[in-house]
Amino acid sequence: MSPHTYAASKHAVIGLSNNLCVELGQYGIRVNCITPHVVDTPLLTKFVGEIDKNKVDEAIMKSSNLKIEKLEANDVANAAVYLASDEAKYISGLNLMIDGGYSKTNPLCPMYISEILSGFN
Repeated sequence: MSPHTYAASKHAVIGLSNNLCVELGQYGIRVNCITPHVVDTPLLTKFVGEIDKNKVDEAIMKSSNLKIEKLEANDVANAAVYLASDEAKYISGLNLMIDGGYSKTNPLCPMYISEILSGFN
C-alpha cells in the first residue's frame, strides 16, 4: 500500500467515526475510533512477509517515540474494552491514538510508517 492510500484510509476512518458520532448520538450510540502505532501481529507479518522478528521489532522501536515500552495487541484490545465500558459512557467522537506520542512528534506519521514497512518487501 502506498503512503498516500494508507494516509487516506486512516483519515477516512477518523472522518467516518466523527460523522457517525454526530449522527448517532441522538440515539445514545457512542462512536469512537482507535488509531494505534505499528503492532507486531500476524497481519503485519502478512504485510511485510516472513522476515526476522528482531528486525521488525527494531524497526518499530526505531520509529517509536516512547523507547522503553513496545505497543502490543493487548494494549489496543484494552483500549477498545475501555471505550465499550460503562467507565467511558460519555466518551464519543474520540480518536484514541495509541501511539506513544508518535503522531505528535512525527507529523508525517502514516507516510513514515509505510516507508519503514516497505523496506521489508
